[in-house]
Amino acid sequence: MSDPVIRIVEEHLASVGDAALDEVLRVVRSAGGAGVSRAALERTLVRDPRFAAQDELGRRRWMLVDPPAAEQPTPTRADTRGALDALELRPWQAEAFAAWSATCRGVVEAVTGTGKTRLAIAAARTVLDRGGRVLVLVPTLELLDQWRTSVRELLPEVSVGRLGGGGQDDLFSHQVLLATPHSAAGVPIDLPPGAAGLVVADEAHRYGAPTWGSALPPDLGLRLALTATYERGDEGVEEVLKPYFGPVVFRYRYDRAVADGTVAPFSIALAGVALTPEERQLHDAADARVRSLHRELVGPLGMPKEPGALLRAAAAVVAAAGDRGRDQGRQAAACREYLARIRQRRDVAATAAAKLDVARSAAPALRGGRSLVFTDTVAQAEASARVLVAAGVAAETVHGQLTDERRRIRLAQFRRGRIDALVAPRVLDEGIDVPAADVAVVLAAFRTRRQLVQRLGRVLRLKPDGRPARLVLAHARGTGEDPERGGHADFLAEVAEVADRIDRLDVTTQPDVVGRWLLT
Repeated sequence: MSDPVIRIVEEHLASVGDAALDEVLRVVRSAGGAGVSRAALERTLVRDPRFAAQDELGRRRWMLVDPPAAEQPTPTRADTRGALDALELRPWQAEAFAAWSATCRGVVEAVTGTGKTRLAIAAARTVLDRGGRVLVLVPTLELLDQWRTSVRELLPEVSVGRLGGGGQDDLFSHQVLLATPHSAAGVPIDLPPGAAGLVVADEAHRYGAPTWGSALPPDLGLRLALTATYERGDEGVEEVLKPYFGPVVFRYRYDRAVADGTVAPFSIALAGVALTPEERQLHDAADARVRSLHRELVGPLGMPKEPGALLRAAAAVVAAAGDRGRDQGRQAAACREYLARIRQRRDVAATAAAKLDVARSAAPALRGGRSLVFTDTVAQAEASARVLVAAGVAAETVHGQLTDERRRIRLAQFRRGRIDALVAPRVLDEGIDVPAADVAVVLAAFRTRRQLVQRLGRVLRLKPDGRPARLVLAHARGTGEDPERGGHADFLAEVAEVADRIDRLDVTTQPDVVGRWLLT
């Protein structure tokens, strides 16, 4: 469509704020565009990032995303196209950018390590070129520093501010503002008059929680959510994320990432260990009680039969009942015990004493390398680190009981090759970039698919020497962790066709099997 027609649309929307398509079409035709069809006009509005639509009482109304400031020339389409070309987007990033640009709202779900940050910077580039501002929400200060480095590298002429970690910047004095959720929720995020605002939420699945969701500014109309795993164990996706960001507009999963060569090839070992007699007794007693309570909740009390739905419903009942002691009612009491027994059963398997044998078995292959060891608790992390150190591995723990400064020092030492292995409960799952790691040993594996996807993603980034990534999943046999009993079924189904190999190892009968597998 010709530039004169676009200018007519821009001038009309700038003067009226928003308008239905029929009204815009009448204005275009009355101004000399008699040959413009309704379909052609709508296609132009959909494809042009200067225009966005919103539904109002069942009708779609169009608006100008960013009216150009009078004193500032608007960059041409060629300028922006050239700036985007300079970012050298991968094919999947270009496709995701195009999908998001149709409405300038949406969620992009992509495997960790494939370049979601560069995609977001491309979106930011288009907004900044039209005089807009960009707020980037990141879950940790470590990730805030990484984003700052990336923005300065790819957009060196852009002013970048910080909100959080001692920074008190805003979108008036800086074009891009990097903020933690806690800091963003504590102050209003205002825009300069007439400027469009883009909010980018990294690790977006976290913002479905009430405390995190309060950081999402209502006045920034352009919205991009980034995540490797767009799922939660509650209703946060449907109730918070979808209404704010809109639908998932693009997914980039293992099958295509491996085929494209954007992640390292990888193999998985399923390392089984046995519970001690005492652990088995505790586990089986808790398991029997869970099954009994499941029958009671589903039968007489009429709650959902599907385990995941029942778990959410039981949590909701307990939350609503509060702490009312003996007077809490039969349903609330049963739900409370049901959740407690499930947690007890999971904890016995997750912290099984023999899990340390997996770390001991892996140790010979971890010396001199870059490995991540994931545990369930701080105590298990400390015990695992002691096992590795005793076996000659330079290992350190990273967890929430350390000071921020101590954590940063250990992460820096790991990146510089002074530490062979970092051992952590859940600190390394998200929000920290560890590009050098190529081995992940997961001792506490009975968690969600999301957690396993994140942990595999920690080691999938391409390495300069092209070496593959390896994931060791420890499990207590005969528990919910055990793949023979359906443990990690969703995750394993997702990677089954793309992993180089998935092997089953028995650490009980072959104590050195994990190390031999890693060295193969």
